Amino acid sequence: MNTSTERYSESAAGACCLTIKTGRSDCYAVFNPTLFQLTLVQGERSEKIELGFSGSRLLERLLQVPGEVVSRDELMSYAWADRVVGQGSLNQQIYTLRQVLGDEKNREIIQTLPRRGYQINPGYLTPSANDSEQAQADNDPPVPAAKRPLQRLRRLIASLAASVAVCSAGLFTLLSNASQPAASYTSQVKLESLDIRYIEQSPQRLEQLVSATRSLSERLAELSTQPTALTFSLSQDIYQLVCQPGQGKAHVLMFHAGQLSHIKDAQLLRCLS
Repeated sequence: MNTSTERYSESAAGACCLTIKTGRSDCYAVFNPTLFQLTLVQGERSEKIELGFSGSRLLERLLQVPGEVVSRDELMSYAWADRVVGQGSLNQQIYTLRQVLGDEKNREIIQTLPRRGYQINPGYLTPSANDSEQAQADNDPPVPAAKRPLQRLRRLIASLAASVAVCSAGLFTLLSNASQPAASYTSQVKLESLDIRYIEQSPQRLEQLVSATRSLSERLAELSTQPTALTFSLSQDIYQLVCQPGQGKAHVLMFHAGQLSHIKDAQLLRCLS
């Protein structure tokens, strides 16, 4: 194996995330599902909130369909894919998300639909400032007033769905202040038909990541049938593996550190496909 290590940094300006208005005055939240984080921004101040795997997956699922109800069973299946949990776990995660978003009293951002489930209020979502759809909308001819709300909602939903898809496809970004971007370290490995990239926050953690996933990397090389770029990262005991074939779309496999030696070939093949 040929390896090379480099140091790099990425600022928040390059992040592909979703912006959510909160229930607090002049405060908004930037959600990065790849890192399981929310960053609360108010003026020049920012605070990172670790949502954890289940909390992040729960919010991500709601954001995939803003304005649409997601059933409680579907949310539990998505956020706790490999665990059997009760309604209490879902209730606690919803309450925690509402607290973080300043929505625990009004419940206007994450809305409850009795006996049906939950939904995200699209009125609290803001598409990216660089959104091409928004740029096109600025050049559109005037639209009758009765049609404007529906068109705005459609553009917003399309924008948010695209953002979630890109983030889920493994666009790994580091949320940080633009003036002080968070530094990371990478290691590049060529293994048969695979180009593997490892990302960590320090040389020591990077070495541990490469060592811990070496056996899995070798299995992936045996299963791969085409040139593929892989990216390994680790956050809050959750491994993320991004598979980007030379031709085709990227797939993401996320699993807890305790499952590292129990990943099945079928799961790896789905990621490589």
